[in-house]
Amino acid sequence: MWTLVNRAKWLPAAAATCMLGIGGAHAAGLQVKPVGIELQEPARAAKLTLTNKSRKPITAQVRIYRWKQQNGRDVLERTRMVVASPPLLKMRPGGQYIVRVVRLSKAPVRGEESYRLLVDEVPERKRKKSGVIFALRYSIPVFFVQPGAAPPKVTWRASMRKGRLVLVAHNAGELHQKVSKLRVVLPGGKAKTLFPGLAGYVLGKSTRRWQTPLKVRKGTTITIKGQGINGPFVAKARVR
Repeated sequence: MWTLVNRAKWLPAAAATCMLGIGGAHAAGLQVKPVGIELQEPARAAKLTLTNKSRKPITAQVRIYRWKQQNGRDVLERTRMVVASPPLLKMRPGGQYIVRVVRLSKAPVRGEESYRLLVDEVPERKRKKSGVIFALRYSIPVFFVQPGAAPPKVTWRASMRKGRLVLVAHNAGELHQKVSKLRVVLPGGKAKTLFPGLAGYVLGKSTRRWQTPLKVRKGTTITIKGQGINGPFVAKARVR
């Protein structure tokens, strides 16, 4: 779950994510491309294309936040280092619009800077409360990278907290690691899939924590498997 500081609104999001709200009948038609941005210095600007695939006008709100990880959790902070323009779009049916993402800071990137670009379809307030309204949210990862930055180097730990298995990944590298298809193999070879798709990211020089529903005896050695940016990974951890 995201934590968004400075009283800004937040919603959970791991990658390009759709959130469903409640209200009047409406067909969600906002599409965003690409679903991830990575720029290597000296590049400082990128374009995002928003398309209204519906037959009705759409209002889209665009915001960008600095993305960090604290105490094993994702945290979004307000920032002036990077801007997204325009911040609000009135999109006609079938219309296509460009949003520019620009790093304003003149300081050189050190390692990797991580941001989250949130694109929300704003529901129409005038619609009746009955029925369902599909309020769409895209959460786009944005990375600014220093050439030659150290690749991800992730180590894993496991412990029991409140009767459930907790997995902790620490990234000693400067670049992020993307974790998907995360699963645990228990003694005896029984495998438990935790995330069939994207599990999340471990940012550079950061730690990411996953609370699982599994009950495992302390002292047991488990095998953690998944898919990273450069392919499959396998790690062993003794449950503490």
